[in-house]
Parts: sequence; structure tokens; C-alpha cells
Amino acid sequence: MPSFTTVLEDTSPMLLYAGSWRAGHSSDDKSAELYTQSSFTVTQVKGDSMSFNFYGTSVGVFGARRGNHGGYIVQFDGNPFQQFDGQSTSDEFNQALFTSTVDLGTHKFTISNNDDSRFLDIDYIVFLTDIGQDNETLIVNSYQDIHPAFTYTPPSSWTTPDAVGTFSGGSGHHIYIPRDAVALYGPVGPNQTASYSVQVDDGNASFFNATKEFYRPQQILFYAGNLGRGTHELHLRQVLTAAGEFAIDYANVYTAPSLGGR
Repeated sequence: MPSFTTVLEDTSPMLLYAGSWRAGHSSDDKSAELYTQSSFTVTQVKGDSMSFNFYGTSVGVFGARRGNHGGYIVQFDGNPFQQFDGQSTSDEFNQALFTSTVDLGTHKFTISNNDDSRFLDIDYIVFLTDIGQDNETLIVNSYQDIHPAFTYTPPSSWTTPDAVGTFSGGSGHHIYIPRDAVALYGPVGPNQTASYSVQVDDGNASFFNATKEFYRPQQILFYAGNLGRGTHELHLRQVLTAAGEFAIDYANVYTAPSLGGR
């Protein structure tokens, strides 16, 4: 069956950091530009963790192995913790800190620093998702923020600076998704909202934070898979009490002929 790869950069709000993580700085790390997009998120506090959920068949978590890095532990789908060593005598970048191939389904991953005063960093996450049936072609449709699939409410709360839709103050919008999976893209940064919610159809809302130290465009703000046949509704809302902007760039929708896609 067709498959596709999703890449979550370290600044994607889909990655939930707990503890004292911070953005990597070129001012105190001359190797910062060796990370993808010259961006990484780092901690040196034991017990700090990063977790995320995904729907797919495999996952890879990438970062660096360096002389000042230490041990880390991984828990995957509630299985026993696995211990790893992130230290290397020479600095190595774009390294797989963890990989796994699993049955198609929803999975949870958590990685934690296991050494005081030694570093653990996250560069990006990759996961693979299958869709449709065998011998089918993957169909990917991109919807820019001005596409009729997006419905903005109330219209008076929205502006279009540099072709990016922005809303604030508890306003929201709907996007109508035909078929099976969607990735929603937009910027993160110091001026972006600290709290927005996403609800798929009649499910429970999930909450995310787009506030980051540095501005990064085209980050995955939300991903959902295994939605099934038919048209689905994504309801996006900025939390009323949250400061900052919530900006939408575009959405990629994934489907296959057996799901009615075209």
C-alpha cells in the first residue's frame, strides 16, 4: 500500500517537552549550523523528557552524539525503558538516537535525559505512515490558507500578512478535510500563541503551544492520521486567554483511490 513520510522539526508543537529544554544557540555552540535548519532543542537536566504520539509503522528520532552528551532513556508504547549512550569522542550530527518498526497504529514515544549536567538534544523526528490498499497510488492535495476548504470565523478577526492567515482572541476556523490524513503547517516563534486547540470531528480537543524562542516558518502545527473515508472537520481555535498570534500557512491532505480520494 502507499506510504508517506512526515518530518517533525524540533520546534514542532507536536513535540511535547517537559522540564528545562531550550533552543540551541549559535552564540554558545559553534556547531549549531550543522543541525537541520540550524535548529535544535537541548537540555542538560536529568529527567527532562520529550514525548509525542504518531500513527504509523516506523519512527526515527534524530539528534547529535557529542563529547558533552550523556545517557538517555526511551520508552515506547509503554514497554520497558531502554537505555542508550549519546556520548561520542568526536561530534556526530544527524544521528539516529532511536528507531523502531511497528505495526500500523497509534504509538507513543518518550525520550528522557538520564545524566545530570550532560546534554541531550533533539534535531528532528521522522515517521512513516501507510494508507489505502496494496497497489494504489498515494494522493496528496495541498490547501493554501486562502482555499475554500478553510472557513474563518469571525472574518473580522483575520488578516493576511505576507499570505499567512492570522487570528487571535478566541476566534477560530474550520478546515474540511476529504479523506484520511492531514498535516497542518504554520509558523512558530516568540510572537506566536502559547495555546491553541485542535478538534477533529466530534472528538476531544488537543492543546498545543506555538511559542518558541526563534521564528521558524512551515512547522507542523498538527497532524492526524487514520481518519477514514468521508469528509472530516478540523476545528482550530486560539485559547481566549492566550497571548500572541495563531498563523496558518497551508495543509497537506493524504488519501488514496480506495478512500475516495482524487
